Amino acid sequence: MSLWAEGKPKIVIAHPFFDIKSIVETWENPPSCVQVSNKTELLEHLPDAEILVTVTLWERRFLALAPQLKLLQSISSGVNQYDLDDFRERGVALCSARGVNAAAVAEHAIGLTLNLSRQLAADRDAQRAHQWRRLSADRALRRRELDGAHAVIVGFGAIGSRLAALCLAFGMRVTVVRQNAAAPTDLDVSVEPHERFADAASSADYVLLTCPATPETIGMLNAAVLDRMKPSAIVINVARGQIIVEADLIAALVQGKIAGAGLDTFEREPLPGDSPLWDMPNVMISPHGAGDTTEYEARVAHLLRENARRIALGESLINQVA
Repeated sequence: MSLWAEGKPKIVIAHPFFDIKSIVETWENPPSCVQVSNKTELLEHLPDAEILVTVTLWERRFLALAPQLKLLQSISSGVNQYDLDDFRERGVALCSARGVNAAAVAEHAIGLTLNLSRQLAADRDAQRAHQWRRLSADRALRRRELDGAHAVIVGFGAIGSRLAALCLAFGMRVTVVRQNAAAPTDLDVSVEPHERFADAASSADYVLLTCPATPETIGMLNAAVLDRMKPSAIVINVARGQIIVEADLIAALVQGKIAGAGLDTFEREPLPGDSPLWDMPNVMISPHGAGDTTEYEARVAHLLRENARRIALGESLINQVA
C-alpha cells in the first residue's frame, strides 16, 4: 500500500523566492507540486500537503493544520525554528538540509580570507577613487600569502571538512578544533578538543568558525581568546553570530589585538546600522549569504527527492532530526 493518498506525494514548497518547483517538475514521473511564497498561500495548501519544503515561512501552529503531512524537509541546516517534540508526537519526519550548502559556505570562507589577506576591498576602494595604490615599504602593511599560514578551523562537519581541504590546497597548515578530537579523519590536519581552542587560536594566522551554535560553542570566541591571539591574526565567521561575543571582537579590532575579521553572521541580524563593524576598514561584511548560490535550489531538490523516495520505502532518512 502506498504511503501517499494518490500514489505520488503532494508536495508543497513554501519559500519567498527559491524556485524548487521547476526542478521537481523535471523529475521522471514528477509528483504533484505547488509553490507558494507567503504564509497566506501556505495556509491554503497545508491541509493536503504530504511533503512540505520550507524554512522562513514556518510557524509552530502550522503542524496541526497539516493532517496529511508525512515529511517536512527544511531548506536550512538549522532547525531551531521547529519544535522537535511536536513532530515526534505527530509522527511527522523532520529533516534538515545540513551539508547542502557545504561547498558554498566553505568557498565563501576562503573568499573572505583572500579578500582580507590580499586587501582586495582596499583595492576596490582605490579603484573607485581612481587611485593607484603604491607598494608599501612597511612589511606589516603588505598583502599576505595563505601558503604556509596556520589556519585554525572550529567545527569539522560538512562545511569544516570541506574548508580544511581547501585550506590544505592553498598550502596552509591546518588545526581543527572539534568536539570529538579522537574521531578519525583522512585529511592531514592536527585535531584539538574544544577545551584547547584558546591554545590553538594563540598561534593561528586565521581562525575560521564553521561550528553549529550549541551551549558549548556559543560565546567561545571571546575576550579571553582574542587577548591571546596574534595582532596579525584574522577571524572568519561563517557559522552563527552567537559563536562570537561581538562586543569583545569589536574591542579587539579597535585596540589592534587582531588584524581583521570577515563576518557573514552576527548576534543580531540584520546587523544594526549603528554597529561599529560597518565602518571598520579591516572588516569584511556579508549579509548571512554564504550559502546563497545559484546551485542551492538544485541541491535542496536532490535531497528532497532522495528523502521522498526513502520515506515511501520505510528507509532511514538523510539528516532526520525528528
